[in-house]
Amino acid sequence: MSLGLDVGSRYLKVVQMSHAGQGPEISRVAMRALTERDDDARAGASLAEAVVELFRDSGLKRREVVTGVAGHGVIAKRIEVERMKPSELREVIRWEAEQHLPFDTASVELDFQILNPGDPMDVLLVAAKRDLVHEATEIAHAAGLAVEVLDVDGFALGNALIHNHPEAAEGVVMAADIGWETTTVVVVEEGIPAVTRDFHFGVRSLCKAAQREMGLEARSTEAMIRGQRVSPGLQTVIEFAADEMAVGLGRASAFLKTRPADLGLGRVYLSGGGARIPGLAEALGRILSIETHVANPFEQIPVRPDACVDVELEEIAPMLLLPVGLALRSSPRSRDR
Repeated sequence: MSLGLDVGSRYLKVVQMSHAGQGPEISRVAMRALTERDDDARAGASLAEAVVELFRDSGLKRREVVTGVAGHGVIAKRIEVERMKPSELREVIRWEAEQHLPFDTASVELDFQILNPGDPMDVLLVAAKRDLVHEATEIAHAAGLAVEVLDVDGFALGNALIHNHPEAAEGVVMAADIGWETTTVVVVEEGIPAVTRDFHFGVRSLCKAAQREMGLEARSTEAMIRGQRVSPGLQTVIEFAADEMAVGLGRASAFLKTRPADLGLGRVYLSGGGARIPGLAEALGRILSIETHVANPFEQIPVRPDACVDVELEEIAPMLLLPVGLALRSSPRSRDR
């Protein structure tokens, strides 16, 4: 059993996953909206109490969670190093990181994964600033939870994407998780995360644009963004949003210009609250001239009939790719329970 806990800027989301059968199965899905008070005290007691309430109201008893980190203080980069044993690489990884990272390595937590043990070795280097790591773990600890695994949000997105859409493991694809404030992007090359990026674009900026252009109140705008209200004027706002997103996605995939021509971006998958915006995937696909889909985190993972707590799975499914990916990242010990 594993729990993926996604602490967003607008919602808390948790997915409980069983690993006892032939494959993973979702046994609980719950979500809680954060108030402005929660958001202002993001790393404080208010947010921890919101996590406690979410677990209590959804009947979750497990205390170990998998959560993630994201933001400009998190960098994943493929590097080449001379061939050596993993134990030797662990001893010199901080020196290697100094050659490739744009910030002081004394302030970050480092990890790595050997992708190809040839000579030179292909290594995925991951760095996260300690204040981000501390914030993610402190929220869980303050809520009485233990962090079983601390993942990178982009990696969790890629993991869930490939698990549910196996075709994403071929060629180069991108997953873009559109949250309230920011969009987290991961580029996956032949099934392996090649780069993760965050850029400042989210549902909030689109809502503000709709309010400004159409003169709507906040509640009406959010209902329209979720597809609960139809308005002909929304399409113009969506087109502008798609243009802005295309710029951010282009920057995230700029490294592909150094790759062979046959390794260009093949498909884009959208998730997060923004993926529910009617017409956004289609508009973005037209601008990028790339096949664009809304990812389904339950395409290959069954959901128990009684799993959802006060939520409609079909309505919120695009928002759950990240917590599903976190739950898939459980430790071997939790899979034995």
